[in-house]
Amino acid sequence: MAAQLVHSQSAPLVPCSPWGTWRSQNHKFFIRSSVVQDSRSSTAPRAGRRKLVLVPASRSPLGRSVAPRRRAPALAAVPKAQGGLDFINSNVTPLALISALLIGWHFPAYGAAAAGRNLAPLSTAGMFFLSGLLLNSGEVGDALRCPAALAYGLTAVLGLTSALAPLVLRLPLAPPELAIGFAIFCCMPTTLSTGVVLTQAVRGNAAVALMLTVSSNLLSVLSVPLLLRWVLGSAAGAASFSPLAICLGLARTVVAPLLAGVAVQLAVPGVPAWRAARRRQLSYLSAGLLAFIPWMQISRAAAGRLPLGPGTLASAAATGLGIHLVFLATNVALTSPIRFSTISAVADRGIRRAVILCSSQKTLPIAIAVIGQLGEGLGPGAAYAAIACVAAHLIQTVFDSGLVSWWLRRDAAALEAETRAA
Repeated sequence: MAAQLVHSQSAPLVPCSPWGTWRSQNHKFFIRSSVVQDSRSSTAPRAGRRKLVLVPASRSPLGRSVAPRRRAPALAAVPKAQGGLDFINSNVTPLALISALLIGWHFPAYGAAAAGRNLAPLSTAGMFFLSGLLLNSGEVGDALRCPAALAYGLTAVLGLTSALAPLVLRLPLAPPELAIGFAIFCCMPTTLSTGVVLTQAVRGNAAVALMLTVSSNLLSVLSVPLLLRWVLGSAAGAASFSPLAICLGLARTVVAPLLAGVAVQLAVPGVPAWRAARRRQLSYLSAGLLAFIPWMQISRAAAGRLPLGPGTLASAAATGLGIHLVFLATNVALTSPIRFSTISAVADRGIRRAVILCSSQKTLPIAIAVIGQLGEGLGPGAAYAAIACVAAHLIQTVFDSGLVSWWLRRDAAALEAETRAA
């Protein structure tokens, strides 16, 4: 049994060791001390009485007396749970897209019904409205000081990388709608958020990345219809649209909602603070709207019992990786001799990395919107075109995340070498 020793006099609260030792004639005890609150005074600072509990020591296998083990708090699962939440927050878009593909393929009924109600334009408009609402438009003006970066970036995004589309269309992929999807993907502007986020992570010039994002997506209303007419030609589904129809459709579902989101955050006083407090939830909603269209396309394909095996997915992933590597190699080679900033080598490197990242990536939402408008000509095979775009988007996101990590490690190694040399 444990014996209790309670001090008769009040003592101030002082830190003490939770375990001490006390010996009797034949036994060894460990003293566990705690503080008992004294409520005799309601106005003065409360004192406490130390409560000493004598706990008999247990015996270890070696015969030594050891203190009783205190039960550790049940917090071991917290770091793992927090790590899982961090992973979800960092990869919400890829996870949403993968989930949409899996759910649409295995449970196609609801997605096929949504596709039959033509909900894709509403999803696209809502997604671009959120993109405009989340856009940090205050940084756009800073990028105007880098005209060389903007000129090269827009030329590369809308021209140089799109020139690969006719070659991609001739790839012997099965089914042929995969090649059509990759060709459409090559004609797209840069990503709406990934390029800016990765540029910030690598300490690049975020203002240049943001300006390239906004300008290329606005110009895509004119460039995408003309590029698609040139690239697709007489391919399957190409005759089902006119450049004017695509232009009007993109203006209605992309540009107008994007500008509306920007106007709301600039005109309504409380919106910036509300957006900052709920940015994570808004990003979840944007990712869900982005995954909504591939979910409908895949559900439609699964309802039509189109074959989709591991070989098709592997060829889509390999083709997406190859296209992105060509984009990166081209932009790295062409930007090497260009001096983007005369201020310092660090500023020049930051602008160059922003240009390389944004010029090598293509946006998925506009590609999905275009495939939705081409759906009548492509038929159920539009799902394969959507799979190609989703695969290319996932590959470029994962690969560029690794590239940013490699850049950061190289910068850290260079800084350490300079420090040692000094």
